Amino acid sequence: MINNCKSQIGGFLPYILIGIIVAFIFAVVAVPVAYSGDEIFNQLKEDDNFGTSNQTVEKINQVQGLMTTAYDQLIFFVLIGTLFGLIILAVFTDFHPIVLVFLIIVLVLLVILGGLFANTFDEVSQTDLLSSKASEFTLTNVVMGEYLPIFILIAGAIAFVIILAKRGGQTTPV
Repeated sequence: MINNCKSQIGGFLPYILIGIIVAFIFAVVAVPVAYSGDEIFNQLKEDDNFGTSNQTVEKINQVQGLMTTAYDQLIFFVLIGTLFGLIILAVFTDFHPIVLVFLIIVLVLLVILGGLFANTFDEVSQTDLLSSKASEFTLTNVVMGEYLPIFILIAGAIAFVIILAKRGGQTTPV
């Protein structure tokens, strides 16, 4: 016998919260780590043991150039993947119509939390020491900056419309 594998609405709300927190932690940690990585790579290029070979310096420059881009793309894909996951989970969620009020309250709280995270990320990225390195994070500055609450609101609104369109009694995707 096949069980109903659809989740309840309370199952995907923590998912979006955890995803936003993970993306925020990645963003706040990635900027200082990338700055520290640049400092380490610069020291390696000046070291007599490593910096004497042109091939070694070339490889160090190659890794140094890829590091910031990799962190930037990681943060972008974690956050965007979380928001798309919210929309996908909304399609496969059963609920009682009264839960929509709870969903609206949680979405408002997530937008407020997203605003706090955006302000914190802006403060971290605008410190004197990290501002030049933080400007290299192009995708992260867009999704974790001032537009984070807007992205959360749009994804939440789409999920809300999907759940509302199902009208509670249907168990098939929209």
